[in-house]
Amino acid sequence: MADHEELEIPDQLPDYSSPEYWDDRYTTEPEASYDWLISYSQLRPIIIPRLHDNYDAEILVVGCGNSSLSEDLYKDGYKNITNIDFSSTVISQMGDKYKMHEEMDFSVMDACNLQYPQGCFSAVIDKGTLDCVLCGEQSFQRANAMLQGIYRALQPGGVYILVSYGMPDTRIGYLKSKYLTWTVEQAKLSKMRLEHFANYEVSQYHYIYICTKQGEA
Repeated sequence: MADHEELEIPDQLPDYSSPEYWDDRYTTEPEASYDWLISYSQLRPIIIPRLHDNYDAEILVVGCGNSSLSEDLYKDGYKNITNIDFSSTVISQMGDKYKMHEEMDFSVMDACNLQYPQGCFSAVIDKGTLDCVLCGEQSFQRANAMLQGIYRALQPGGVYILVSYGMPDTRIGYLKSKYLTWTVEQAKLSKMRLEHFANYEVSQYHYIYICTKQGEA
């Protein structure tokens, strides 16, 4: 971008909580692959140690979109990966793209209404999905429903890894509710600095919350 050009900031952000928005986006970008917030290579040092070399671990990726996260995990030897998204468009695209990976499953499902038995996953990974939920209507109720569903679906000793742009004072209240008896750790990674946003009051970090369900795995 030339020095004299102005970066346009939209007056209103898209409705990231709407499946219609995402269906439209994925329809117009059918071959795209996009990783929100941070890449797998940045997240890998946090994910892999918490899987404890258990290559049979059952992993749930919520709001998978067209990210390469699951493919990268698969290449690292973790084959049992369930991917959900409320966009039927992207689930169809991803199912076709990775049909050679028979152990990987892609299903249309709202992360705020998880349909899985109690204790069936070793890990749940969320890159920006809770953030999208908090952008929409009934955000408090839907965010709590999502987190309680994730907690229920985790095995004792299982881990929920949340990658978020939200600073701790905007996320910890949700993660430490009375319904969620897990321990919460925090980490942060520096964003790529964009000079055009230097004067805006935005965090210079992406935040990672690691929630471990109490009990023996």
